[in-house]
Amino acid sequence: MESSLPVKTKSLNLSPPVAILIATVFIFLWPLSAQALLERPAKETSWHISALKGTHDRERDLYIAEGEVVIKGGNTRLEADYVEFGNTTKDALARGHVLLISGEDTVTCDSMRLNLATETGTIYDGTVFIRENNFYIRGDKITKTGKDTYEAGKASLTSCSGDSPDWKISARDVKVTMEGYGFAKHATVWAKEMPALYSPFLAFPAKTKRQTGLLAPQYSFSDRKGFRFNLPLFLALSRNTDATLYADYMDKRGTKLGVEYRYLLANGSRGTAFLDFMDDRQIDDGTEDTGDYRYDSTPARTNTDRYWFRMKHDQNLPGRWKAKLDLDIVSDADYLHEFKSGYTGFTRTRDYFDDTFGRSVDDYDDTVRANRFNLNRTWSAYSLNMDVDWYDNVIARRDHSDDTTLQTLPAMEFDSVRQQIGKTPLYVDFDSEYRSFYRKDTTTAKTNGQRTDIRPTLYLPVRAGQYFSLEPSIGLRQTFWYSDEYDHASGNDEGFNHRELFDLNLKLSTEVSRVFNPGTGFAEKIKHEIIPALEYHYIPDVDQDDLPFFDDMDRIARRNDLTWSVTNRFISKKKQPRPAQPDKEKQGARKQPEAPLEKEEYVYHEFAWIKLFQTCYLEDQTHYDEDVRVDSSQSFSDISLESEFSPCPWLSLDMDADWSPHENHFMEHNTGLTLKDYRGDSIQGWYRYKRKRTEPVKQDPSETFYTRLDASLTSRLSAFYAYEEDLYKHERIEAFTGIEYRKDCWSLLVAYKDKPDDRSFGFIITLYGIGEFGRK
Repeated sequence: MESSLPVKTKSLNLSPPVAILIATVFIFLWPLSAQALLERPAKETSWHISALKGTHDRERDLYIAEGEVVIKGGNTRLEADYVEFGNTTKDALARGHVLLISGEDTVTCDSMRLNLATETGTIYDGTVFIRENNFYIRGDKITKTGKDTYEAGKASLTSCSGDSPDWKISARDVKVTMEGYGFAKHATVWAKEMPALYSPFLAFPAKTKRQTGLLAPQYSFSDRKGFRFNLPLFLALSRNTDATLYADYMDKRGTKLGVEYRYLLANGSRGTAFLDFMDDRQIDDGTEDTGDYRYDSTPARTNTDRYWFRMKHDQNLPGRWKAKLDLDIVSDADYLHEFKSGYTGFTRTRDYFDDTFGRSVDDYDDTVRANRFNLNRTWSAYSLNMDVDWYDNVIARRDHSDDTTLQTLPAMEFDSVRQQIGKTPLYVDFDSEYRSFYRKDTTTAKTNGQRTDIRPTLYLPVRAGQYFSLEPSIGLRQTFWYSDEYDHASGNDEGFNHRELFDLNLKLSTEVSRVFNPGTGFAEKIKHEIIPALEYHYIPDVDQDDLPFFDDMDRIARRNDLTWSVTNRFISKKKQPRPAQPDKEKQGARKQPEAPLEKEEYVYHEFAWIKLFQTCYLEDQTHYDEDVRVDSSQSFSDISLESEFSPCPWLSLDMDADWSPHENHFMEHNTGLTLKDYRGDSIQGWYRYKRKRTEPVKQDPSETFYTRLDASLTSRLSAFYAYEEDLYKHERIEAFTGIEYRKDCWSLLVAYKDKPDDRSFGFIITLYGIGEFGRK
């Protein structure tokens, strides 16, 4: 017998009992997003009850259903062996194999009592499954004390399936307010049946929205810092601003405090600022006692006040103008060597700025760091950039020594792209700039001053016969200087100087190609292109010794040379089937085919690129080492090779080399190789070599080797090993190894890093559905 009892009632909003147990997650202070188990529809919901047996008590207005009871309403389905529903009180009692389905989330329990009007009730011996996070939450008694408040005497949660999960987090006396905070006592992390971590009291955010809360801490141990613990606190200040506070404790060094502030403005403008500061317990005064805290590449550090401020801001202005601000101020030359890793370390800052703003920061070992304000406007054929550049010399500032660092206050550049002159065959572009140079401290040679430079270039591209392209061009350069501090060699003390230069260029090239038809699985067709080219460059020899010197533009060396090059490109063409998209308009009401017919599309892949080139000097070669002219009698440059190979997904090879016909030896070469397979195994290797040379440009010798091996040992276990060595100095740069074990609901990564000046050990445990803690 089956009865259907339609009942009108207010919708049920049973925001997750899950939230009660989210408390335990924050043993690692990681917020868990949860969604309401039962959503409140905008309109009243009709509840339909079906069962093998059903009765109605008119006196109490109570519906009683037994045997395969199913209640449906909106997005909710309740199943049980026995259900009582009070139409007046809106109380519902379910017992026996209770299953509550709301959207994709489910609750299973022995019994459940809910009041649909007050949204209060109790779940007994129940398990809640949140599909979005693959999360299971279990509790003997979960009490919903209000619309958004919950209590549980004992509860646990995990993302592992089964009655004996690999991990779980349990706690007692849990009290939770959704979109607020939760509190719990005696919180414990369990690995199988073994307790792994304990906290007597726990306060945590229980939020489904972006709000203030504590983030995952980091743990590590190293020789230089000892035990390290970093605890971040996220602050949701408003809808478009937030911040993160950091407390980075190091038992050998002290506590480094930090703040990260992010904001987004209405017109798409945005910015991020970081500030870290600490009172360091250790110094490097150059003595043997402080040698453990020394870096060989930097001077002694006696300061204990240490900080790093960095910021980037992008501003959209009216009239398609844009502004950019970059700031980078660090306390000492050791700081970024010391703090390369971690939440507020150099590596994360560099990657964040690069990903978010498209601009990075100077490398960690740069002791002169760029600070810049840029205002720019771009048109279809022109661009205008105005800059104020300040280069912070960290060592000079810290030592209070003379600072002759060249600053640009300000600079303006107005450039055009190449464009045709009317209907003539001529094309033109130009570059122009104005710079005002400033030094805090000056010398006779290093002075302050101003420079204006204008360089238009005229092009005449033509076809030379059927097969050749010829492009002559001439550039005219006019440069003016003003510096009343410069000691003019000719005795001119008026401060004004000028230079006129021109350059002639001629490029002749052609292209020959052939298509091969291998008809293999690698490619249906392969196109081989050969592009030989000859380029002639000429700049006259102009005496520039009596001109001010600020940067390389002030000394332009003569040129009279011819460069040949041959470029090879290999491009494969391969068919790749793809499902055809049915034409809905033509199809109309016709039945769609079960499997659309496949169409073929071609995939083109440049799997090899090789360029060989060399320059022949028709006169003695000249270049400038800063403002000093250096002549060389060499008639030919090195023969240079640049190449890239990627014939298949599992192999890539990059290689470049310079071979000297004068030394009869390779002067420089770099090779990088990557091999990988479908299992996830891979090996990478890089070899870099430079040979000592004295001309035409001085070059110090170096030789390094880097390799990394990743091995998938089993379906769950993998390992990696990375090693870098300075072969020239016979010194290890870094060794880094680790092993990772993965299961369906968690993973463990253990890593060890060994450097000449420090050794560190770290770990990361990832509990899927929650987050991770530890540090690698």
